[in-house]
Formats: sequence, C-alpha cells, structure tokens
Amino acid sequence: MDKNASFGALCATDALGRKLPTQAQAGALRQDRVVGMFYFLTHGAYGPDARGPADVTKILKEHPEAIWDFDHPAWCDGAPLYWGEPLFGYYYLDDKWVLRRHIKLLTMAGVDFLVFDTTNRKTFFPQVRGILEVLEEYRREGFRVPQIAYYTNTKSGETVNEIYEDLYKPGLYPELWFRWEGKPFIIGAKEECTPEQQEFFTFRAPQWPTEHKKPLACPWIDFERPQRAWTGPDGENEIVPVSVAQHPNISFGDAAFYGEPSTRGRNFHGCANDKTPEAILYGYNMAEQWERAIALDPKMVFFTGWNEWTAGKIRGDADRPVLMVDQANCEYSRDVEPMRGGFFDNYYMELCDYIRRYKGAPPLPAVQGARAISLEAGFAAWEDVPAYWSMPFGALPRDAMGAGNTRYTENTGRNEFDCVKVAHDENNLYFYARTREDIEFNMFTKWMNLYIGIEGREYAPSWHGYHYLVNNIVLDGCATFLQRSLGGYRWGDNTRVRYHREGREMAIELPKAALGLGAGEFGLYFKWADHTGRNETIEDFYEHGDCAPYGRFAFLYRGQ
Repeated sequence: MDKNASFGALCATDALGRKLPTQAQAGALRQDRVVGMFYFLTHGAYGPDARGPADVTKILKEHPEAIWDFDHPAWCDGAPLYWGEPLFGYYYLDDKWVLRRHIKLLTMAGVDFLVFDTTNRKTFFPQVRGILEVLEEYRREGFRVPQIAYYTNTKSGETVNEIYEDLYKPGLYPELWFRWEGKPFIIGAKEECTPEQQEFFTFRAPQWPTEHKKPLACPWIDFERPQRAWTGPDGENEIVPVSVAQHPNISFGDAAFYGEPSTRGRNFHGCANDKTPEAILYGYNMAEQWERAIALDPKMVFFTGWNEWTAGKIRGDADRPVLMVDQANCEYSRDVEPMRGGFFDNYYMELCDYIRRYKGAPPLPAVQGARAISLEAGFAAWEDVPAYWSMPFGALPRDAMGAGNTRYTENTGRNEFDCVKVAHDENNLYFYARTREDIEFNMFTKWMNLYIGIEGREYAPSWHGYHYLVNNIVLDGCATFLQRSLGGYRWGDNTRVRYHREGREMAIELPKAALGLGAGEFGLYFKWADHTGRNETIEDFYEHGDCAPYGRFAFLYRGQ
C-alpha cells in the first residue's frame, strides 16, 4: 500500500494567500526528477552547552552595540549562535519528537533524500543513527520517506571511509540509502577513496561556490546569478543548486551587521535586496532560484537548506569586528524549517509549492459518487471508502534538553489519527476518523475537532480558510454541533448533528444543506485535530496534540 498517495489530496493556503498547486497546475508526478535537501547535524553534537541559547536576533535587539565588540558578554562566550528561534525551540538532534516532525514535513513536501553535512570532517554518527531510526519507523508504517546521502569535503577520503565503515559496510538500513546510477550516492573525492569504496558508491565531486566549475560535481550553492547546471556523464543537466540566500562576499554577517551590499539575502530579487517592509516574508530569492532550476529542468535539485540555524563567530577587522559566515540574522540565513514568529512556515510552504512545480504532483483522489452511510449500522460500510492516511507518532510526548540547558516538554498528545475518510449521499456528508488506540473522550478540551472549508468561498468569513467547525461544542456521547465561522476563531450559527463513536472509530453525519451545498459537483477540504492547545493559531497544528493531515495542510475531497 502506497500511503504517500494520500499526499495528492494535500492542499494549503499560506499566510500570504499563496495556494499549493495541485496536479492540475503542476502536472503529473515525474519519477525521474528528485530533490535533495541539505540537512545539518551539529545541534547538540558536541555535548550539552549551558551557555545561551544565544539568538543573534534577540541579542542585537537588546544590545545593538554588540556588533562592534567581539568580546561583548551578550555573545554568550562562544556559545553556538542561532540566527533566530526554530518553531520547535533550540533543540538538539537527540530529540526524536523534533525528528519525527522533520520527517513528516519533508516527506509531505516531496523531498526525496537528505544530504548530511559532513563537510568539516566530523560524521556525527550518533545523530545520523537517531535520524535513521525515525526514518525507519515511518518506512515500516508504509510511507516513502526521504532516503539519505552524505556530503564530504575536508579530508574527504578519511570522512568517506568512516561513513562507509559505520553505515554502509555493515549494511545498516539499506532501504534508506539514496541510490544514483544504481549505487549509493555520495559527494566526495573519489581519488582519495579505496578501490572497494570507488566501486560501491556513485561519486560526485564536492563543488564549492568559490572554486572553478568541476566536471561530475555536486554544488550545494552557486554564487553565480542566475545559477548554473552541472551536467552528468550523458552531458545532460544533472544537478542545479537552489538556495534561500547567497553570500558571495563569504560573510552573511557583513551584510546583516555592516550593510555589505554584495550579499544576497532572502528578499533579493531583480538584482537587488528588496528593503520594502515585510519583503522577507515572501522568499523572493528562493523563488528566483527555483524558477531558474525549473527552466533548466535537471534530473536533481540540490536545496540548501533545512535546519542549519547556527554559525560560529570569528574575529574580524577593526571596521567589521564580528564575522559570521553561514548565518547571521533572519534576512541573511538560509533555512526553510519553520521558525517561531518571523516568516513562520512561509518558506516551508514555498518549498512544497516549488517541489510540485518541478517534479509534478501526485493525482487528486477520484471524484466520489454518492454512497449512503448509516451511523446506526456501525462502521462496516466504511471499509471500501478510500482512506487518507496520517503520518503517525504525532501524539507521543516530548521530554528533551536543548541549548542553554533548556528542557522542552510536550504532553498534549491524546488521540493519534491513523486514517480519515469522507463519503456523501444526496442529503448528507459523512466524515470518518480512525485512531491508533481507542478514542479517549473529553468533551471539554478541543476533542476530535473537524475543520471544513468549501471550495469557491474565498471571501466568506473563515478561520484560515475553514468555514465550519464540528465538535467545538460537544453535547453528549452521540450529538454535537456544527458551527459556522463568524470571522477568525469565532464560531456560531449552531446546527445540532449526530455522531457515533466506538473503540478506535468515529463518524459524523452533516446535512449538506447546513454547509450550503446543493445538488451537483462540489469540493471541500477538511482537517481533523485533537487536543491542539488553546492559542487557536496554525502553530498549534505543528506543536500540540495530533492532526490529520499535519501542520497547515488539509485534505481535498470532491463529490458529485
């Protein structure tokens, strides 16, 4: 069973009003196009650090003078410097609660493989093993998760040898190895490796943006504008890098702190950094990079990046005393992982959008004909209704340490969704949810909420596009309310509706008339959520309880 097929039904509208394209706009999914994501392993890899967390954005808001003093105490005495705060906090990579959310987001986006950054010689095998364990959990549940590869550079031969001995030679998790030309893919100096390793891997040379262009190489970023394609053995465009921002003067900090104009931030487009208010929210630079990649149509897009977040601080010259190379602040950084505040999930949703435009999108579910469902007859009638699958483990608790000895806990997980379904007949819509354990009933705390939006009602009052909410007010064990949005998270115009719950299963019957639906074809999108906090924001769908689908996404359903 291909549970990823459910992702063809994913839809979303981001905070800027940009809609995720479906197959109708993006074209059919092409199996011969892949996306690799640069993934970083340093968080917590050097042991717990009581200093910090040192957040450059917060430091400079409170101490703007620190950019002129390398030894200013606000820099936390050499602690890793975060350019901003990740949505999931200043986490370490032994936090599997975070890793599971990373894998969900990257899988749903359509990322094909992760490229681990081992360019500075350290291989971070304990962190890699933890990631592989989580990937394997989801693979065994029936999801096609991203596979893995490595990028080496410094002492490449030594690094490849260590990776080979730790992972590949023992045959650990072979289903998770990303293969290219029939062999595990690695970026490294082939000539520095043993004959056994040269035979085992498909090599591409590491390509630094400051070097002359190499043959059969893999770039992780290109300082040329527009960026170039690297060809494969057949002479065709094989790899094009796409990055969120670029630092051809070598230091992002020079632009963030001292106004260096040659560095291209997140808001760069049309040959200049856009300084208009809120330009940073739109990902203009990344969009130009993607448009170029789509025009070149390579076999692979190498994307930088997901979760780098931190950079070291180097002593500079007197006129620029604080040097930060790879990250500096929100504008001059290159992660698309959601952040707290700032651009939140805009860059992640833009990533999903462009991956679909490059690779194509999975098909939408077929338009469903009418079928009657009886709540009184139990759940047997649901067996042959197509399922939308939810990626599991969202309700597991969190208890982990992060930077600055920060302890992160999360215990709102309760009912974890397995799959959801929809059916309709002439008069009613029927929504079904199945959880992984028996449904825990609690009518007083955001219990088994069902959010519904109707296609074509963009200007009707809604909460993030959802026009209706079920189970915001639960009457008893068999009756609840359907409510209409009054604008924002305000609900009224209550309609009493029926539901049935038994064991792991639950079904709700909604009159089509109460949703403003008549005869003929219709389209809607929906989301189940349980115990998702009290803030009533989209962030809740990422951080609290469980929902199907995860995060900002909803599932599409079309009937006739």
